[in-house]
Amino acid sequence: MSEKRSGGLFVGPLVVESGIATLVEALDLFRGARVDVIDTGSVLRADVHAKMRRAAYLVMPSLSYEATPRALVEAFAHGLPVIASRLASLAELVEPGRNGLLFEPGSARDLARRLAWAEAFPEKMRQMGLCARADYDARFGAEWGWQRLYGERRRSVRATP
Repeated sequence: MSEKRSGGLFVGPLVVESGIATLVEALDLFRGARVDVIDTGSVLRADVHAKMRRAAYLVMPSLSYEATPRALVEAFAHGLPVIASRLASLAELVEPGRNGLLFEPGSARDLARRLAWAEAFPEKMRQMGLCARADYDARFGAEWGWQRLYGERRRSVRATP
């Protein structure tokens, strides 16, 4: 995370349920934010990851219920805080002020306020990104997977000569 991050990123299908219309309206209300839009139907995952490494935050204006959105997990893995709808699992995974920000689903005004805050406080967003990465390691990383599979902490294995 040594290079400077800036702007937001939306990753998802360009359909009503993704909340893209809410994002567009929010960007009309607050013109101080630049959010790149990636339609997941037409891009390579490597390109998504490259953009995540350069963005300051991920925007998830979703209007639908998803168990664990892939974009959120990938954002956390890249140390990217998430600005998300206060909806289902998003509200459970995003802790406001710690690893991202929440807004009322479908509210362009509320989203515009969160975008304005994110742009005004880049250092706080950077700190939230560090927490997002720690959450990725704790909730989705290798150790988490090992414990889910085997029910115990992984032991170090040493090769013997």
